[in-house]
Amino acid sequence: MFSGRSVKNWEIKPSTGRHFDVLDGLRGLAILLVVASHTFYTNPEHGWWSRAAGYIFVAGWMGVPMFFGLSGFLIAYPFFKGRHEDSRFWYPSGYGQRRVAKILPPFYLSIVLFLGFYWWTEHDPEYFTAAWKWATGLANLVPIPVPFNLSYWSLIVESHFYIFLPVLFWLTRGLSVRRASVVLFGLLFLVPMIVRHFTWPAGLNVLPDYTTDLNKEITLKLTRFPCQLDYFAWGVGFAGVFVLLAPAREHLRPLGLFGYLGVLLMIVTLLFWGYWSERFGARAQPTRWSVEIGHLLPAVASFLMLFFAFDPECTGTRLLSARWLRFTGIVSYEWFLFHGPIVAWFHYHNGPTHGSVLAYAWRTIVPLSVTFGFSVLVYRLFSLPILNCVRNRLKGKPGPGIRQETAEGH
Repeated sequence: MFSGRSVKNWEIKPSTGRHFDVLDGLRGLAILLVVASHTFYTNPEHGWWSRAAGYIFVAGWMGVPMFFGLSGFLIAYPFFKGRHEDSRFWYPSGYGQRRVAKILPPFYLSIVLFLGFYWWTEHDPEYFTAAWKWATGLANLVPIPVPFNLSYWSLIVESHFYIFLPVLFWLTRGLSVRRASVVLFGLLFLVPMIVRHFTWPAGLNVLPDYTTDLNKEITLKLTRFPCQLDYFAWGVGFAGVFVLLAPAREHLRPLGLFGYLGVLLMIVTLLFWGYWSERFGARAQPTRWSVEIGHLLPAVASFLMLFFAFDPECTGTRLLSARWLRFTGIVSYEWFLFHGPIVAWFHYHNGPTHGSVLAYAWRTIVPLSVTFGFSVLVYRLFSLPILNCVRNRLKGKPGPGIRQETAEGH
């Protein structure tokens, strides 16, 4: 369906350097996990295979930590490249404009479109309040009156990282790549863990359940700065390692074997978390240990899968670089934004399927197909032109004392 050239036409043009096809594939894998967790379900009485699939669907939210790990690497990589050339370097030219162009236009478009959708289906003025709070960022500080889009919470976490990373590089001016990567990894890994410990709402339900004001408040506490930044630490650490090993990278292709270990760990983590959630209610009634394990295991698995970047020719890298998976990864942000409310609407208005394959497909496959197709159009006709316009304007315009960004494929 997709030729190599056709997929290239959909990619964001990197400022300089090569594009990591395997990272597009990992993004594709991450979004498939996320949409599966929001959409699919199984009957555990249909055998072990049905239970295993159900466990993976339940734990598919771990695709979000995969996104965070990828962002940690891709966003930190040009910072470390600049630091490798100049120990005082701390900010790639055009960094802020690129991040704004990537995140905000599709985000605001989704708010406008879903506000119209909710008004058409619900006629509830509270959705205007919710839309306003998300558009202004207030929803990250105070509860919203009605659920609007279950995916938005992660955008503020990404924003925390985008804003905080240049601050960290500014604070570590003069440190070598090796020392800076150790310091940054340590801060990003330890500080969120410590903050979670001291703000832990012991014995309370922290699911994003909007039925009570208490649950809204607790959810906000665990997603506020800096509680989620440890997911990015592993990608940032990998970026430092990748830059340090650049001169010998051709001789380090065997490091790609760690990618297989990451895939295996992710599969085991998904099955383990799904079983733990069903058997002991780890997600509905989390403990401090379950939260920390939920942070550590998918982050480490994502970190290990990044090692596929060392060996473009190994089987794992080539499988993850399949054109259909790369294409899915390229449009993953738009699909992430637009699938949730539509899937929820189909679930709510169609009810149980009572074993009917056609009813199950209508409840799951149809909303995902519709939202994927719409996301492709949004990316091609809206997001990609904006991104290329910003990058073309910034090309060749580094500021004084600041090097041009060299992000590869992000």
